[in-house]
Amino acid sequence: MKIRLTFAVGLALCIAGCGSSDQPGPTPPPVAQTPSAPAPSRIPGYEVISVADGGSISGMVVVSGPVPRLPKRDVKKDPKVCGTTARDSEQLLVSSSGGLKNMIVIVEDVKRGKDVPSSLLNSQIDQKNCEYAPHVMVMPVNAEVAILNSDPILHNIHFYQDDESVSNIAQPVQNHTHKQKLTKKGMVYAECDVHGWMQGHIAVVNNPYVAVTDESGKFSISDLPAGNYKVKFWHEYLGETTLEASVNAKVDTPLNLDLKDLLAAKKPAEAKPAASPDKKIAGPEVVVKMITEGSSFRFEPAEITVKAGTRVKWVNDSENRHTSTADPKLEKKPGQAVVPAGAAIWASPFLAKDESFTQTFTTPGKYQYFCRNHGQFGMEASITVIP
Repeated sequence: MKIRLTFAVGLALCIAGCGSSDQPGPTPPPVAQTPSAPAPSRIPGYEVISVADGGSISGMVVVSGPVPRLPKRDVKKDPKVCGTTARDSEQLLVSSSGGLKNMIVIVEDVKRGKDVPSSLLNSQIDQKNCEYAPHVMVMPVNAEVAILNSDPILHNIHFYQDDESVSNIAQPVQNHTHKQKLTKKGMVYAECDVHGWMQGHIAVVNNPYVAVTDESGKFSISDLPAGNYKVKFWHEYLGETTLEASVNAKVDTPLNLDLKDLLAAKKPAEAKPAASPDKKIAGPEVVVKMITEGSSFRFEPAEITVKAGTRVKWVNDSENRHTSTADPKLEKKPGQAVVPAGAAIWASPFLAKDESFTQTFTTPGKYQYFCRNHGQFGMEASITVIP
């Protein structure tokens, strides 16, 4: 077997040598290099291209001068997990040097540019130690955010956008993850109906040129095609403002902002008049409070009698968002919304803490209404209007 194998190898080498020549063969033509195609866009209406000579925008957002300390958040439920100590507000986080954390920066109306980074696509909110982490985040439209409950208690995350309830996800099991797709550009507000101090914000964007300021107020947005842009700055407490930026190739454009004027324009919340405990109230305006106590929700007072022509003003006195609603189309169960024949139905917006809604009653009769968020938990009330 060894002799046969040696002979076969030698014969093959001989055949190869007999077919060779001293002249080198023709050089094969170079293989054409096909440029790699851009990645398909993950955002509708946005085109992914190669940005070889992109510029950048970076800067710092500060609040100069004195910064007020916002009221602490009361912790009133699940003390074994959440504790009992009131927590600092997350709405206005300013460093000792004035840097503003959690300002969302968005370059608007960018139609083509770099691909969406994985950091935006792999978004997650962790419900841990009775907080949402992160408190503020950004993600592209039509992407999914993973919602994790790391606590051994029931949490839920209720998303609102444009004064509409987008979804309400309950997670009673520890380490359970739910994925939620957000399909509309804009700001999304989140809160836990069980633990009202748990709140957060998501910016849903239609291009990847976004950032959130860090603890020192700094941000950076890179690989931006050269051009003129509008840059929106959004903050949950201070509101929003827009600046213009001219971006050149391979050049960083500084964009710094001091929001002291926006802070100075903030007005302290008006003192809320106490609601009368008497069921029969006559006068030009009556105030009804919206109350949350642990997992209990109510209108206070829940039953009132007023004269025709009286205005009823609902004031949210809790961390949870509430509504005053007497529209049968929005009922969670039959009979929550009842109005007399010929009377107007109403549906307030979702009211945040200290916000209010007013409705004037002119038609006598019995009215029943509810909270769209918490009517199923007994947050219902009635108004009797007399001539």
